[in-house]
Order: sequence, then C-alpha cells, then structure tokens
Amino acid sequence: MEEFVFLDEESEKLLEKILQHNDMINTKISGLAIDFLVTNGYLKGVEATTLSDKEPSYFLTGYTQKGKTYFELKKRYEKEKRRISRREWLIGIFCTIIGAIIGLIPTIIQLFT
Repeated sequence: MEEFVFLDEESEKLLEKILQHNDMINTKISGLAIDFLVTNGYLKGVEATTLSDKEPSYFLTGYTQKGKTYFELKKRYEKEKRRISRREWLIGIFCTIIGAIIGLIPTIIQLFT
C-alpha cells in the first residue's frame, strides 16, 4: 500500500470546512493552510495575494480529486494500518509459542529416554 501523506491539523480543518460548504467556492481565502492546499493539489485556486496581504491569498475556484478523496483515503489508510498491526501481533504470538515448543524439545526427549 502506498504511503499516505497526512495534512497538518490547520490544513485538514480548512479542507474539511471547504468541502462541507459549497458557498466557499469563488471566494478569496488567505493563510498558509490555503497556500499549502492549493500548491499541493488538494484545491484549485488562483493566486490573489496583493502587496497589502500579510499571508498568501487565493481565489478558490474548485476542488481536485485529491482534495475530495483525502478523508476517505485517510480513513482507509488508518484501517489498513490497524489491520497490519493486528497481523504483526498475531505473528509475534505464534512465533513465541513455536519458539517455546522448540525450546522444550530437549526436555521432552530427556523424559522419554
């Protein structure tokens, strides 16, 4: 499974807010989070930073597939990660039991001889 890239908390909250509110399309949004989301392909936007702006500004024009599916992929990745973790635990327990049985073989042989 391809490594999933998590967004920082601020960017994730902004993406979730934008995806939930369709009225945010065609609005100007400022901040480092929107800059990150647009430059990394989660949202479509046109740069609208002026000299008076202290932070990058973008005129939000739409979503990308990457942005729309972020939360679904995040949930799927976390589920897969938990499944792999459980499998590793089961393998570890099984190997411990096998190792204990192998360690007891000399004792069992001495009992029968």
